[in-house]
Amino acid sequence: MDAVRFLQEMIQIDSSNPPGNEDKVSKMLAERCKSAGIPYQITQVEPGRSNFEIRLEGETDGKLVFCGHMDTVLPGEQQWKYSPFSGKVVGDKMYGRGASDMKSGLAAMFLAVESLIKEGKRLPKEVVFLATAGEEVDSCGARKYLADQTMENVEALVIGEPTKEKVVVGHKGALWIEIVTLGKTAHGSMPDKGINAVEWMNKVIDVLSSLKEKWKNSAEPLGESSLAITKINGGVQTNVIPDRCSISVDIRSVPPQSHERLLMEIKNSLNELFSTEGSPDYSVNMQLDRPAILTDKSSKLISLALELKKQDSLYGVSYYTDAAVLNPESRIPTLIYGPGDESLAHQPNENVDIQAYLRSIDFYKELAVRFSKDKSKASINL
Repeated sequence: MDAVRFLQEMIQIDSSNPPGNEDKVSKMLAERCKSAGIPYQITQVEPGRSNFEIRLEGETDGKLVFCGHMDTVLPGEQQWKYSPFSGKVVGDKMYGRGASDMKSGLAAMFLAVESLIKEGKRLPKEVVFLATAGEEVDSCGARKYLADQTMENVEALVIGEPTKEKVVVGHKGALWIEIVTLGKTAHGSMPDKGINAVEWMNKVIDVLSSLKEKWKNSAEPLGESSLAITKINGGVQTNVIPDRCSISVDIRSVPPQSHERLLMEIKNSLNELFSTEGSPDYSVNMQLDRPAILTDKSSKLISLALELKKQDSLYGVSYYTDAAVLNPESRIPTLIYGPGDESLAHQPNENVDIQAYLRSIDFYKELAVRFSKDKSKASINL
């Protein structure tokens, strides 16, 4: 079957990020478009990296955007049962890095829009397929698209991340920070001659633990906010008082939490901690800032998705998506929906259910037609 082979070919392209090499996927999509006479656009983001677009022109200014990323995480060091770039089909599953996150969603969205173009459909609203670079690291592709294009006429956004065919209306925000303590080295036998950056970092961790409980919040269907210390580095050797220690902190937020406010509270608390004589210098460095995304269940986009899937439950996910860059204020109704299983993302032996993938092609296609033809105005969340 053409759709299965198409996804296999995409998985067989190594677009692990770093470095990304999304150009390889763009070229594959371009070759398919050339053979079908479909116009396309490749936009360079960085050397070897690009975004890819096809468009079904509409009769009005309104747009529906299907968006997915071409990069994947690295295969990892753990042994895979099948090669991570094989696209191996075993029973009803296809295996490979990106099978769930999110080449199956990407391929399904492309095939849905391709089918509409081949059929010569003329819809009221423009339908855009956008494949981006770099979502797994810095969303460089989404940021490039936003720098070149306006989202002003976009009435709905569909992100093909893995949801196991559930209708997902939002995701948590992500705030990643690094905190560094800078002390003074001394001989390990004379600790009073130095300033121990590691011991002071223990106090920082205590402050964060206290703030974690204070901040805890819940917002359905996204769930609870969280704070985790995910990495720590410090020390020179056993007999040297350490002069440097760093930690990485992963904060996941839910509305109405403000990242700016959270960061300010961390800095104020640490200013107080390090105000005493003999304390080390410190710094707080922001590494990533992605807001939470949430669409109202009454949105036309969400209502249509529920109707098409014959579902009545709405879900949220913990991971962030390119929607956090393209739609940071949640003004554009956004649906996150894909055939992949989010629990398999970034795992060895990542796979996707082939029947779920095939169903998603039909779902995206019907959603585009129904959304575009519906005469009611798209809802905008303010």
